[in-house]
Amino acid sequence: MLLTLHKNRRGQAFVESLFVIPLLFMLFIFIVEMSFLMYNWAALNFYTCNTAVVAATRGQFTDELRFRLAQNISDWTVNSRGYSYNVFGTDPPGAPADNTVYIYGTDRNTPVQRGSYIHVNVNYPWRFKFFLIDSLSRFVVGEEKLRIKVNASVPSEVFIE
Repeated sequence: MLLTLHKNRRGQAFVESLFVIPLLFMLFIFIVEMSFLMYNWAALNFYTCNTAVVAATRGQFTDELRFRLAQNISDWTVNSRGYSYNVFGTDPPGAPADNTVYIYGTDRNTPVQRGSYIHVNVNYPWRFKFFLIDSLSRFVVGEEKLRIKVNASVPSEVFIE
């Protein structure tokens, strides 16, 4: 009797699949989440660098450029629905709010002389869409709030007399 049960392998594939399928599902979800993260980082980096170059050609990081950067971030990032934008800062936020994107850099009212650098910075909150990946990432990184930080510095091209 025991020998016949030992040779019977009909349920073995089912039991093995019970272990493997959840692991494959988690791997797939992890790949999708990392793709969203890399896409957002690339979009933030692209628009921050482009804004810094435009600010350098104008010699000033104006309110118009700050609002255009906020609009591009809102239009082209994955998680931007429901975020508010703080575009008037010159320094990084001390205690950033959960749903606020901070755009800061060189003073918006001060023209920058040729050769001096114009700084454009973005501090963007990040949440993973799948709760298990979000909880695991917060545990591994050891941070309660994950944020993407992008910086661009370009020398001004405007000569001010």
